[in-house]
Amino acid sequence: MLYIKKFKRSVTSSVALALMLALPTAFEVPKAHAQQSRDLPEIGTTGAGFMSIEREQVVGDYYMRQLRASAPIIQDPVLNSYLKDVGQRLVRNADNVRYPFNFFWLNINEINAFAFMGGYVGVHTGLIQQARNESELAAVLGHEIAHVTQRHIVRSMQEQQRNMPLTIAGVIGSILLGIANPEAGAAGLYTTLGATGQAQINYTRLFEQEADRIGITTLANAGFDPMGAPNFFGRLADQYRYVSKPPEMLLTHPVPEARISDTRTRAEAIGRRDVPQSLEFELAKARIDARYTRSSPNSDFVKLTQSASVIDQQAGGYALAIRALDANDPTTAQKWLNPLIARNPRNRFYIDVQTDIYLAQDEGEKALNMLQQEYIRSPDDPVILLNYANAAIQSNNAELGVKLLRNYLLSEPDSVTAMDLLTDAYERTADRAAMYETRAEALALRGRFDLAIDQLQTAQNHTQNKLTEKRLNARIDQLRAEKERLKRLL
Repeated sequence: MLYIKKFKRSVTSSVALALMLALPTAFEVPKAHAQQSRDLPEIGTTGAGFMSIEREQVVGDYYMRQLRASAPIIQDPVLNSYLKDVGQRLVRNADNVRYPFNFFWLNINEINAFAFMGGYVGVHTGLIQQARNESELAAVLGHEIAHVTQRHIVRSMQEQQRNMPLTIAGVIGSILLGIANPEAGAAGLYTTLGATGQAQINYTRLFEQEADRIGITTLANAGFDPMGAPNFFGRLADQYRYVSKPPEMLLTHPVPEARISDTRTRAEAIGRRDVPQSLEFELAKARIDARYTRSSPNSDFVKLTQSASVIDQQAGGYALAIRALDANDPTTAQKWLNPLIARNPRNRFYIDVQTDIYLAQDEGEKALNMLQQEYIRSPDDPVILLNYANAAIQSNNAELGVKLLRNYLLSEPDSVTAMDLLTDAYERTADRAAMYETRAEALALRGRFDLAIDQLQTAQNHTQNKLTEKRLNARIDQLRAEKERLKRLL
């Protein structure tokens, strides 16, 4: 379906890097069951005296709002659903989970990922391009989840309790500066962190080892191959051993031979697992390559369609369909998609592209009929619902789009994609008050509280309904209070 990119990459990766450096987390590799109970500290109250779980969530929410406003986050329902599925599979098998986790992609063609307070885990598109299978991708996610569940950020802040108030203020200032001037923001960040960085090194190494051990156990418990961890990190270290500029991940989180060896020993102690090749992993990887990183020529995808592997064949054809669609050639896109749809007509990746092909060919009714049937079967599937809503809006049935999106936002209130679509739907129905109100909520999700309040005040000028006016006034008060609360907190 649509892949909304309202905030283009004007900031580069400095904002994401700021978060990674300011809130020490990273890639590592996990631990085996036999060692876990005696190697890990008592987690229950670790860091509790310094920062409560509730405050941690608020700080995480603040950072996420800043990222939505400035970083190249991909608003792609298909990719987001896939990443969420893999991430939540790991979370269900992790210990000490204190709040919901949120996983998101950044369109940065570098090998990296990061986690921060509140259960937010970001993955660069360049990382999945490097991963050879789903277990390798899951190994990185499991490691990042361990950083969060073990409260490594809070424990690091607790270790630096005297200096941290100044450091937090400096980091936030650098992030905001980076929005307008990436180079100046990065320089300010390095200056801010320089004074405290060296003191963290030994403490952070302990966190990396702990996340390695816990992450590998979570990986195995979730049904992935535990060898995904040493295979990925070992190959990465070998590949960039002699280059002058290794990936950011290896710069900020080096993987020495001893650590790789320890990880491999732990994975082998748990036992290798023969995990079948994942079609969804290959399709996600192909989608990112074809549409976002654009790192492979079409000829590479043609070769995939000629592979002995049926899954590779599908991934190649899927990528070629996307490339043709994005080149405004829906006829060729349909040619590549036809055998895929015939093989698996209910695959979300295929339905998404089929929807866009129909819309590009002005066949909105075909799209609506297809999606209506899928929605009846899977009313809670975000890919189906958001495609259905988008097709309705594009086919001059904005009222249906409004109904679908309002129901979806009841359970997913932080969906920027849904908010942006709903704003469009209200504009088409000429409901100006609702349009401005929804736009305000989308701005609030991006931390733009002042602009959100302006939109709500504009919405008040477009309604004569007293109850609506009272509701809008109450929301304005809430946003003002939220803005002040974050100022006091940070």
